[in-house]
Amino acid sequence: MTHPTHRLPAYAAGHLTGDDAAAVTAHLAACPACATQARAWHRTATAVQDDTARIAPPPPHLFAAIRSRLTPSPHPSGTRPVPAYRGDIGTRPLHRALGILTRQRTLIRWPVWALAAALIAGGAILAALAPTGHAAQVLAMTVPLAAALAVAGACGTDNDPPAELAAALPTPPRVVLLARLTLVLTATVTAGLLATLALTALTSGGGAAGLVTAWFGPLVPLSATSFALSVLYRPSAGVITALALWLARALSTGQTAATGLSPALLRIVDPLWTPGPAVLTSAAALVAATLLLSPRLPRSRHTGHPWR
Repeated sequence: MTHPTHRLPAYAAGHLTGDDAAAVTAHLAACPACATQARAWHRTATAVQDDTARIAPPPPHLFAAIRSRLTPSPHPSGTRPVPAYRGDIGTRPLHRALGILTRQRTLIRWPVWALAAALIAGGAILAALAPTGHAAQVLAMTVPLAAALAVAGACGTDNDPPAELAAALPTPPRVVLLARLTLVLTATVTAGLLATLALTALTSGGGAAGLVTAWFGPLVPLSATSFALSVLYRPSAGVITALALWLARALSTGQTAATGLSPALLRIVDPLWTPGPAVLTSAAALVAATLLLSPRLPRSRHTGHPWR
């Protein structure tokens, strides 16, 4: 005879139904030992139910407080929100692209925007105060530098990329990085255009088209160089290189013989500020190669992610 010992607790608590309960009842009628165990289990179940009924249930807010303590905060103290790229930005390609693009603003620290705005505004003021014919030269020295430094600060920032990449799935990391680069360049170019329009409205330093051409040309290769170094190596390399190229250009615009700069260095620096098709094509290829290689980079031992 097989004794349903393991079913007796559920039988005594009334949890068995149908054929299972009928089989145990029939067995207990023929087996005094199992019937004794069933009565003991029934007394235990009755005692537990009576004791439970005498205890007042805890207030609902207690469970809410416990859940709030156990659930991690989406924005821990000292950190910024990580954008979500899953279902909240739509499935249409254009809506999704705009959603990914706009969410990059939460991952770019405010000093990046402040520094770029200060450089562009300062350049516009200096251009307005410069002698006639020198406004384009001043803007060509300030707006590209602002863009290059902003790119280095935004694309190499330590904004918890592991959490971002987890939230971005299945969005490829290079798409997120491209969106951030696009947002930074769009913002700096827009600021440069506004500064140029304000300058041409307040002064007679020349047409807006000539001023825009003066600073937009060098902005492309300088930003591409800063972007590649910041992503493939570290942001400080992008910042230092941009500043070094800017300083070399600033010295080369004076008396070249008195600066002591190497002619080879000047041959590298000067084309960046007067770029032709070859330089612009090389800048685009450099950005494309950086985006291609960035997800394959080994993780840094300092920050644990491949963008720094």
